[in-house]
Amino acid sequence: MTAPLDDRDRQILMLLRRDAWLTYAALAERVHLSASAVQRRVERLIGRGVLLGAQARIADDRDEALTVYLLAELADDSAQTIKRFTSAISSAPEVRDAHYVTGEADVVLKLCVDDMAHYDRFVATHVNAEASVRRFKTLVALRPLT
Repeated sequence: MTAPLDDRDRQILMLLRRDAWLTYAALAERVHLSASAVQRRVERLIGRGVLLGAQARIADDRDEALTVYLLAELADDSAQTIKRFTSAISSAPEVRDAHYVTGEADVVLKLCVDDMAHYDRFVATHVNAEASVRRFKTLVALRPLT
């Protein structure tokens, strides 16, 4: 049985979630451990599958770019349907983030497109052409709050 996360593990994860570029020394200073102890904890979290990796958040410097959230309801919740939809969107450069969720939708996609015509092309190619999507809803982001 794997030991549960302790407060220091949670603190390290919170700090890395905010800034994945933090060094072991910087993390150690914030959680009051040695850098080697933090390194061992991070390696343990990776080994347990809790910490999956670090991703860079890249600002889109195109003024005309739009962030659009697409909420898709799939035809069913079978593994085959989810895999087929995932395959359909996995190579699309517009997809910045994708999550299988509970609630009104089955999947939420965060997309970055040049304009609504670009979004329409994405929908035609990756959503309407995909039989695994029953219906979808579009939310256009107006501006970030944080």
